Amino acid sequence: MLIRRPSLRARIAGLLMVAGLGLAGPVQAQAPEELVANARRAAGTNDNREAARLFEQAIQLAPTRRREWLPEYADQLAYAGRPSEAVPVYRELLADPGLDPATRQRVTRSLAFALLWSSQFEEAIDAWQPIADANPGDAEARRAIVDSTIGAARAAAERGASQEAVPLFERAITLNPSRRPEIAREYADQLAYAGRPQQAVPIYREVLGRQDLAPEERQRATRNLAFALLWSSQFPEAIRSWETILRGSPADDEARKALSDALVGSARQAAEARRNADAAAFFRRAIETAPQRRQELLPEYADQIAYGGQPAQAVPLYREGLRQGGRSDQDLRRLRRGLAFGLLWSGQPREAVTAFEDVLRQAPDDAEARKGLADAQAAAAKAPGASGTGRAPGSPGTPAAGAGTQTPAPAQPAGPADAAIAEARAAAGRGANKEAFALFERAIRLDPSKRSQIAREYADQLAYAGEPARAVPVYREVLDRRDLPADERRQATRALAFALLWSSQFPSAIETWGTILRNAPDDSEARKALSDAYVGAARHVAGRSRNAEAADFFRRAIETAPQRRQELLPEYADQIAYSGKPDRAVPLYREALRSGERTAQETQRLRRGLAFALLWSSQFREAIPALQAILKQSPRDNDVRKALADAYVGAARQTAGQGRSPEAVVLFERAFAVEPGRRRELLREYAEQVLYAGQPARAIPLFEEVLRRPDLTAKETRHAKLGLARALAWSGQQPLAIPVFTDILASSPNDVDALIGRGNALNDITRHKEALVDFEAVLRLQPANVDATRGAATAERSMGLPRRALARIEPLLASGDRNPATLLIAAQARQEMGRPDLAQSYAEALLARKPGDETAQRLLDQLFQERRPLTTIEAWHARRSDDLSISTFLISHELTFNAGLTKFGPQARAMHFEGGDFPTVDIYSIGVAGRHRFNDVLEFKSSLFLNLEDEPDDQDVEVTHETTLSFIPSDVIRLDLNLARRYPDENTRSIVKDVFADDVGFSVDYTPDNAFRISGRGIYSHYTDGNERVWGQAEIAKRFSADPYLWFGLRYTAFDFARVLDNGYWNPDRYQSFELSMQLWGTLAEHWTYDFQGAAGYGLSDPGSGGFVSYASARIAYEFAPQATFALYANHILSYARSSDDNNFDVLQDDEPWSRFQVGAQLRLRW
Repeated sequence: MLIRRPSLRARIAGLLMVAGLGLAGPVQAQAPEELVANARRAAGTNDNREAARLFEQAIQLAPTRRREWLPEYADQLAYAGRPSEAVPVYRELLADPGLDPATRQRVTRSLAFALLWSSQFEEAIDAWQPIADANPGDAEARRAIVDSTIGAARAAAERGASQEAVPLFERAITLNPSRRPEIAREYADQLAYAGRPQQAVPIYREVLGRQDLAPEERQRATRNLAFALLWSSQFPEAIRSWETILRGSPADDEARKALSDALVGSARQAAEARRNADAAAFFRRAIETAPQRRQELLPEYADQIAYGGQPAQAVPLYREGLRQGGRSDQDLRRLRRGLAFGLLWSGQPREAVTAFEDVLRQAPDDAEARKGLADAQAAAAKAPGASGTGRAPGSPGTPAAGAGTQTPAPAQPAGPADAAIAEARAAAGRGANKEAFALFERAIRLDPSKRSQIAREYADQLAYAGEPARAVPVYREVLDRRDLPADERRQATRALAFALLWSSQFPSAIETWGTILRNAPDDSEARKALSDAYVGAARHVAGRSRNAEAADFFRRAIETAPQRRQELLPEYADQIAYSGKPDRAVPLYREALRSGERTAQETQRLRRGLAFALLWSSQFREAIPALQAILKQSPRDNDVRKALADAYVGAARQTAGQGRSPEAVVLFERAFAVEPGRRRELLREYAEQVLYAGQPARAIPLFEEVLRRPDLTAKETRHAKLGLARALAWSGQQPLAIPVFTDILASSPNDVDALIGRGNALNDITRHKEALVDFEAVLRLQPANVDATRGAATAERSMGLPRRALARIEPLLASGDRNPATLLIAAQARQEMGRPDLAQSYAEALLARKPGDETAQRLLDQLFQERRPLTTIEAWHARRSDDLSISTFLISHELTFNAGLTKFGPQARAMHFEGGDFPTVDIYSIGVAGRHRFNDVLEFKSSLFLNLEDEPDDQDVEVTHETTLSFIPSDVIRLDLNLARRYPDENTRSIVKDVFADDVGFSVDYTPDNAFRISGRGIYSHYTDGNERVWGQAEIAKRFSADPYLWFGLRYTAFDFARVLDNGYWNPDRYQSFELSMQLWGTLAEHWTYDFQGAAGYGLSDPGSGGFVSYASARIAYEFAPQATFALYANHILSYARSSDDNNFDVLQDDEPWSRFQVGAQLRLRW
């Protein structure tokens, strides 16, 4: 405090001196012109962001000059890295038909640049083309067209539209051939992706022929060339290219797969040229390069070996292929057929017969197979020991060849069935399972009684031969035998379980293996098989999109065989994610990624799964870097690109839901950068977040852009209009916002959001009555709507009805509502009700909920400021038309107690009266003043002076006072009871004669709102000279403006004296006047306020005369600081109903009207 006093005193002294000299001038707030000058200076130093901000602020302060400053504002937006925001501003300028040609040309060019810089390439091309056509020598325009064309090509490439990208790259090269080296690789990429890889090959070679090519770019071009060679069926060169790449990076799974594809392509080309041995060699190398493709390529590899003259080597390959489950019927037919011919060509006719019979059972119309069967049967018949009748040589009834005597008959051979069984078991022993089960079937046909004897063996061979589904009923048949020994039953049960597993009958397999494992918990093979059954069931239901069931099966598989957890974790996590529980999948993916023994392909799959699980579980912040890493490795992965955009959008919406709109704006912008095509879809949400981020001016053109779309639904139109209206309102353009709200309500009168929005906008421009109508309409529809309740309370408080406002929000407060908006209304209402103690409580509660709230802090500062000691120093001088002059000096000091409810302090006054024929009198007064607020309805106020009268011949000491007791039962009624003892007039004759008036009065004020009032006052006065007076006044006034405040009113005044005396005070018998009143006050500039009042009318006194009466006053105040205010004021009274002559009423002697002029100054200091 000691530090501040000298500065404060110096400022006060300076102001007093300037005021005394009449040189004080108004201090102007920073004008829009100054902001523009500052903006231009910032632009001159390339601080474009600051320049754009200052231009925007200037346009908001002076909307009428918007068109004047708009070109510079748009330029600074564009240069500040916000070209997309500059585009609608440039278009707004170009839509003005009055734009001069030079400015139009410059703005057109600037718009073209803004479109280019904001990646709106197609529109940029359309904008630049007329500019270039109009001036063919404009190199900058030609360069911009090429840049736009390349940008459009890259944008098309990003969204996978290669067919669109190719002609754009070609056009760019045609327009400027010197740019070819820069974009050649991208051009070749798009040719390859567009299905024209043969055209891409020479361009890749052209790129690789450059000596200055960066190593990374060379590596990328080499790889893309290899793909183009592969896709254009130039397999020999593709093989060489991919082998080179793979030698440099042996762990490159993609290169390994591509090399395998190239080898397969070469193999098929060789096969078509009947170079089967070469084809077989290529297939072999393809399998060696990518072993995981063995089963895929085995049928073709076996065919080429067989066709290449080595059928014996092909037979085991066909059998291997048939043993592999999961093949289509077509593949199986091909393999069976190939095996049959391989057996035939390799000299195995008996097995060939069985194989051909198998083929013909599946395809009876296969003529080639039928011929093969015939050839096989013929060859088998010619084979040693063959018999066409099936009877052994030398059997009974058959003569011995070349013998004339009967030879002894050999031992009776086994029957045909037994022979077939023996051959079947032999075939089974050497792994020829198909042959074995065919022989077992032949045995059963020959002798059905053998079935029970060989049923289990038959079922085994069916199962091992790739026919487990056929084996299942045979095993069940075996198990149905009651006489089956226990060991055989166990073996058959186990074999059945395997058959069920291999035939994909997973539920039955699970049940069977479960039973086996319960009986033998330590059976590791059974545990593994049960786990396989669970896995099979999981994959089966996953293929039918029953992901929750699949996840449960994978879980049970892992629980059954915990050692398989890492193996199955990727699939388990996938199914958990796909079943709608991605949050549970996230830790599983992370666990799997922590396992170090995974291939690059598996790791990539897991990372992708984790990224999508994070996205689907709304963990957007973590999903973003995960998806970015994947997209960096695979820039053309459109699914990942879309997912990354989704993650940004999800994070934006999540952040917006938490009230962090500035962050949401950034996230939406990043989503647009990743996937520009989504801007249209998300523009309204983006605009809303720009609005809620405190940038309503930026949001306006965005909402307008949304509303220009012709395909909006009614709902979308309503949302966009609502956003536009809010943006206009929140940027201070309430007069423009209100018609937009009204437009929404025209089609939907009960639109709550529009009613609330319009109500708030009307409140902002002090049209509180209309605002209240809107809020009341909402509350009729939704009585519990909190926003409408607060809006209505704000309107009522602003209308001067704080009690009604408080009563409206009291249910909210009683229910525990501690929303800052509610607490602010309560605090402001309590302050206006004269209860600073309760206002403080609410303001502190608000700041506890919302630290740093400017309005609450300002209110609290004001409350504390008003409690600081107040010193008032005032001096004024008045001169009347009757030559009486009065000079007054007043000083008071007020102290505040009881949380602002009680004020008390000393006061002193000195008055000097002289002039004309009036006695000279000095009055020196000391006293006290105070006030106390008891509660919401009762207030007491009093001021008392002890006056020392220094008269020409005497000195007197007298007491004067004024006391008021106020009763305030509601917002609209105020009753005051007044008691006073006062000097009856300034005329010193009445002072010298010791005349005083004792008043008893009342006043009634009716204020239905703060824009209308009716007042009535009455006073009964008893004078010490025995006179009496009854005085009354009625006034009606209405406010016509609130910025500034302008009031007009009508006032009627009348009084009546009991006697007409001549004791110095004005004392007609009767007086009445009728006047028109006016008051205008407001803010002149920063720290400056003004208050002008006036009244004029007609007055009539009896005795006396009638005529014009008027009153005028002016007051200008300057606030140095919140604790120091200085004011100058003046007033003038004129009355033709009163004479200037001091003889009171003898107007025949003096026709001059009575007047009084006063000037004064006041200084208020808080300590």
